[in-house]
Amino acid sequence: MKTVTKAFLRHLTRRRSLTLLQLLGIAFGVAAVLGMTLSAGTALSSFTAAVEFLRGQATHTLARPAGPLEESILTSLMQDPAVRHFSPVIDRRLRLQNGRTVRLLGIDLFLDRAIRPALARAPFRDRMPDTGDPDLSFLLNDKAVLVEAGLAADLGVAAGGYIKTSKGTLEALGTFPNPSGEPLIVMDIAHAQELFNLYGLLDRTDLILTDEAGFRNRWQKGYRIQSGPEHRETLRGMLGAFRINLEAMSLIALFVALFLIYNTTMFAVVSRRKDAGILLSLGATRGEVLKAFLAEVTLLGAAGGLVGGGLGYLLSRFLTVVIGSTISNLYFFLRPSPPAWSFWILLAGGLLGCGASVLGSIFPLRELAGTDPVATLRGRTPSRQSGPQALKAAAGGLAALLLSAAVLLLWPRQIYTAFAGVFGILLGLSLLTGMIILAATPALKFLLSRLGGLPGKIAALSIRQNLDRTAVAVAAFMVALSMSIGLASMVGSFRQSVIWWMESQLRADIYISTGGEMEVPADLYRQIKAIPGVAAVDAYRKVQLLFRGKTVYIAAINAAVLQQRAPFRWLSGGREHWEGVRQGAVIVSESFSRNFGVREADLIALEGINGPVNLRVEGVFYDYSTEHGLIMMDRATYLHLFHDPVIDSLGIFLDPGGLSRPQEILAAVRDKAVPLGLPVFTREQFYRNILAVFDNTFAVTRSMRIMAIIIAFFGIAGALLTLFIERRRDFGIFRALGFSTPQVIAMTVMEALGMGLYSFIMSIGTGTLLAWLLIKVINLRSFNWTIFFHLQWEPYAAAALTTLAASLGAALYPSWKVIRTYPQMQIREE
Repeated sequence: MKTVTKAFLRHLTRRRSLTLLQLLGIAFGVAAVLGMTLSAGTALSSFTAAVEFLRGQATHTLARPAGPLEESILTSLMQDPAVRHFSPVIDRRLRLQNGRTVRLLGIDLFLDRAIRPALARAPFRDRMPDTGDPDLSFLLNDKAVLVEAGLAADLGVAAGGYIKTSKGTLEALGTFPNPSGEPLIVMDIAHAQELFNLYGLLDRTDLILTDEAGFRNRWQKGYRIQSGPEHRETLRGMLGAFRINLEAMSLIALFVALFLIYNTTMFAVVSRRKDAGILLSLGATRGEVLKAFLAEVTLLGAAGGLVGGGLGYLLSRFLTVVIGSTISNLYFFLRPSPPAWSFWILLAGGLLGCGASVLGSIFPLRELAGTDPVATLRGRTPSRQSGPQALKAAAGGLAALLLSAAVLLLWPRQIYTAFAGVFGILLGLSLLTGMIILAATPALKFLLSRLGGLPGKIAALSIRQNLDRTAVAVAAFMVALSMSIGLASMVGSFRQSVIWWMESQLRADIYISTGGEMEVPADLYRQIKAIPGVAAVDAYRKVQLLFRGKTVYIAAINAAVLQQRAPFRWLSGGREHWEGVRQGAVIVSESFSRNFGVREADLIALEGINGPVNLRVEGVFYDYSTEHGLIMMDRATYLHLFHDPVIDSLGIFLDPGGLSRPQEILAAVRDKAVPLGLPVFTREQFYRNILAVFDNTFAVTRSMRIMAIIIAFFGIAGALLTLFIERRRDFGIFRALGFSTPQVIAMTVMEALGMGLYSFIMSIGTGTLLAWLLIKVINLRSFNWTIFFHLQWEPYAAAALTTLAASLGAALYPSWKVIRTYPQMQIREE
């Protein structure tokens, strides 16, 4: 057994090029899985750490259902027997001079010590020299702040330095470590109230309670009381759909990687049949040969997995930044720290590589166990079983398709069964590859013979005759191309749907939008309305609240303005819905309707400042601003329910008669808004900002598309190199028949192009089906909104170019080997 194993392992050094290609194939497959898994886990754990750091020891929070909280309630909290400790908080966003937005936390330095002792005890990494007591400076200097250490390093600010913001210049007294990595600025609460013009108001109060039931009985009317577990569950719900999509990206990486590793391992086994025949003829038993094969496969898988673990760690550092940026765009700013290096990562990579490699070797080893040693000694010959094997695989593929369709139909609301169904469909279609190649061989032979003459014809027949090699490579490449087409088509359709939504709902000519960073003064609202040429102004307010224990959003708008000037898209009905809104009803987004099973004419109960209020749902509209659900009501209704006069942004509609001078009106608006630190955008600029956020959101998807193509490239390259090594005898025959070196190179290139062409043609249908499933099944179940399918040519053109580049790239090394060795190749008779 030892001798047999040594004989097999020598193969790894004799055929270094094939070994290296197989090793890289496994490594990239493992890297894709580990990179995505590590980065997703790190980003989500950083999110949890940020939440826990800011909550500290608080058991509950007290806030209004919507809008700020009156500071006067602190006296009552001091006298409440259930309150052991409390800390008023201002929690806002602050835009820095470089355009970056960070969180500013306003706290009472003395009351907050019991709530956030980690922050109170955190030693300043820097202190201003000769300032005396830093606490005193923090209280007396209305521009004094403490800065999170990572943010200070990014800004190049040390103790005594200054930070320029949209609210003026702040002075950094020192820095503090934040274990969550979230950029954070801490300020005295009185100074924060002054900075944000919140005199007498708070955002919330953090509490440590000893009697939750009694406290809720006394404070339930007009307030929102949330416990720590409820708060964590709410935030998990906010990230629920995003987390599911990260898991989907990890599954996509695993699916494509397993295909590649199976492909690589299969080539490693089937290319050794002749070696197995020699050893069997010399007296080795079949068991010894199979164990030696398994040892080689395990060693290759372990080595590739270890390399893949290192590559996966490097990839995770890049993807972590991408995912953190996406969370920041969609939810709140997050700067997750890169995953910490651990040798467990290498171990996980090695185990994944070994497991997938052993799994990929099962069927080739079973076939090898039944091979006649005499037949293997004759060298590589076309398999006569390829047709029946392709038929069996196709039957399995059809069964997988039927089973997957049944899963999608029987469990229409379950997201994980939807993923299983989609992957089952991909697996079923990939199993049809062999039969498709058999059926399409005459057409490919005609095409390649036209392009390359006799070498092209031989290349087409070679793909058919070596079906046990080529079918898996074609299937792997087809899956990767289909992933690319499907994901790109889904993103493109989503983008077109967002543009359609913007053009129907965001119709103002000018926007004053702060992104929730600061409020728009009521005086400015009145001044803008008085500018000549301004026909109407929509005062917009959006707040988060809980509905049936889940996070949703409420938007206050001027219904009369939007009724005339914004052609909303409705699931049913039209502008007549606005009459009901003006009378006190609400309209809800499609995602809200699907999340809670609410339909037109239903009643929903909202917790207002004077208790619960039942509101009639007038209509359901399409919306892509939040997957959690949006309730929209007239501003008068909102003020009645929540007593919150705050305005977040203004949508300014110009008088059609004044459109000849829009620049003058724009200048007049800027003259009034910019001195207050409020940004002004035209409609086109506003659209571009939204689309920029949208495009950044799908950076992870683009990364996984690139990884899938890289993985598939190794599959095609491995197939070509394996065939090249096995067909040295065939090349000797070609030489004897008078084939020149350029003709043999042309044959090799034609084989690569033929396999790529099969993959591309199959990916057109499979990718389109995948796009439809992602849009109509996965996205609908994840986000509860409708994306309209838009057929675009760009994903297919990109796939075609990728096919051409990957096919030619995979043929480079075999072609180079032909140039070096072809003139010396001879026919060998055994």
